Amino acid sequence: MFRIGKRITGLALGVSLIGAGTASASVPQDTLVVGGIEYGASESYVRSVYGAPREVETKFNPAYAGGQAAIEWEYGNGFDIVFVDGAVRQVEISARNGVQTSTGIAVGTDVNTLIAAYGQPDAIRGDKYIYFAEGNTSIGLTFEIENGRVDEIEMGLIR
Repeated sequence: MFRIGKRITGLALGVSLIGAGTASASVPQDTLVVGGIEYGASESYVRSVYGAPREVETKFNPAYAGGQAAIEWEYGNGFDIVFVDGAVRQVEISARNGVQTSTGIAVGTDVNTLIAAYGQPDAIRGDKYIYFAEGNTSIGLTFEIENGRVDEIEMGLIR
């Protein structure tokens, strides 16, 4: 009788560990922060933190809120922020410029450090590790990996 109980306990533990290993790595929406800028932050907040952008460009992309105009602020050195209706919808980092996620991940970070910070990605598309926001698979964090290191970071709309 004792042996059967032990086997059942061991089986239950094994099943729970398997379930934990396949659990989604979705990130809480409040961790969608890059360079101190949260998903949904206002233009005035971004300007108060980073000042005026070097360049402003209007884009029309059906991916942004049904094709509304998106305004991209380019700060240079691989740091761009996209707004739709005055709110941050995308932050893109493509250079080693010191800009980090809320967990300290930056361009140049080792992929193992990325996985330690966020867990296994929810999806991998080519060289992109994707972490969806909890409850919303249209937004999240995307990390492009080259040679075992983060080469680019995107926060916001998953494309």
